[in-house]
Amino acid sequence: MAAKKKSATAPKRPAKKKAARKAAAPAKQLHICFDRVRPSPIRDYKVAHFIKTAKENKEALADLPNLDASHPIVRAYMAVIDHNKWPDGHELTCKFLDGKQAWKDKVMAKAKLWEQYANVKLKFVTSGDAQVRISFQADPGSWSAVGTDCLDPDSFPKNGPTMNFGWLRDDTDDQEYERVVVHEFGHALGCIHEHQSPNEKLNWNVKEVYRVFSGPPNNWSKTEIDHNILQKYGAKGISATVFDPASIMLYQFDADLFTDHKATPLNYQLSDLDKSMIKTMYPPA
Repeated sequence: MAAKKKSATAPKRPAKKKAARKAAAPAKQLHICFDRVRPSPIRDYKVAHFIKTAKENKEALADLPNLDASHPIVRAYMAVIDHNKWPDGHELTCKFLDGKQAWKDKVMAKAKLWEQYANVKLKFVTSGDAQVRISFQADPGSWSAVGTDCLDPDSFPKNGPTMNFGWLRDDTDDQEYERVVVHEFGHALGCIHEHQSPNEKLNWNVKEVYRVFSGPPNNWSKTEIDHNILQKYGAKGISATVFDPASIMLYQFDADLFTDHKATPLNYQLSDLDKSMIKTMYPPA
């Protein structure tokens, strides 16, 4: 429908009303996976603590602690957490808990792209136990346990999912399948989000980040926004490349979320640094 033309004599709207409308505008639905804070006590084999650090670029970030690599990531809702990686040459068993066969076939094909660069074997089984258990309907989001965290029964009950693809369906194009599946299986191999790498240099617009992610569809609290977006990992226990804007582990964030108005790109495939990094972490036999 064509937009109505404004009358030449129509009064201009007050600037305050325009600002109010902008503030009330619904947040753009960003299809990103997320971390979920673990509700149960931390097990002895992974000691939880936060590393205090001074943030140089923003006063608003000054009191945020770094995320600690020893803290279990529940549903990481390219750097690799060293103690979350599997042994070199490991056969990682995977099983679907639900979903159409067409969806399963696409996921298997995209997941196996990692085998070209990492010394691991993804074995998809239809019965018995599996380390990676995949659902398409656990919730609307996409997420995965990070590496060996999937073995923790307190966080991931044995018969429940350790990975979810909440928006991959019949009408999802092949490019989106690759973007999401390769990303989540990166988590399954021990990779964290690139925007939380120790080497991350993004200029977050903190106020706008809080505004956007506190609204729909995320509706996150300040603590959840800090944990999922603004906090990054300390260098201890992390193997990381230089910050890689082309990484499959980096999700796209709009320009308005940064003070320099430089959006992160929408990456659909493994970058060269992703390939070299995973070869380093899972070297050929």
